[in-house]
Amino acid sequence: MNAMNQPDHIPPDHALSSLNQPVEVMRGRHGLERLFGPLPGARHAGVVAYEFELPDSFKPWPGRTLVERTFVLLELGVSFANPCWARHTKPDGTVVDRGAEGSGTWYVDLVTVEQHGDRYIFRDLFIDVVVPMDGRHYRMLDLDEFADAIDDGSLSVEQATDALRRWQRFLDRHLHAERAPVENWIDFPPAAILPLLELRPFDEPVRWNDREI
Repeated sequence: MNAMNQPDHIPPDHALSSLNQPVEVMRGRHGLERLFGPLPGARHAGVVAYEFELPDSFKPWPGRTLVERTFVLLELGVSFANPCWARHTKPDGTVVDRGAEGSGTWYVDLVTVEQHGDRYIFRDLFIDVVVPMDGRHYRMLDLDEFADAIDDGSLSVEQATDALRRWQRFLDRHLHAERAPVENWIDFPPAAILPLLELRPFDEPVRWNDREI
């Protein structure tokens, strides 16, 4: 079994240690130069976690704050979070209500990974999957945007084929490996994130501005 599925257990109040290396993260979208960060984070084995704070235009689920912790499986280039917010009012007044999804649902994104020492750059590669934890099946999103990026030349065939192979490995390893749908996911949320899931906040959170990005 892959060692990433057998993490060392770390008590909930454990601070960063030699097993949890402090890192900085920048995040953005493929094809765009602008990045958000640096954001405080930590690496444990093949997983990076980082945090940022959402603005007041987001309303959190009961019992949650507006600090969002995101995890990245470095080998696969897959990023995911259990969103802290239930409702978002966009700058144009549009309201996004996540009530039907439920507070236990996760969002998973295909990303590219760049490492520069202790700094990581993650760029969104369009394809997403919404993963409920209550027995409902997952919902794949934005395959059309991925295709558009190939059509307009901003995503090369080589980049696209690598991304799709990584995405399929994620689906097979963590959601389902059999042909027929199953009721429970194989390993999701991945066991490898547990040491980082239980850590206290990494640092003073950086606030995201939804009017600038």
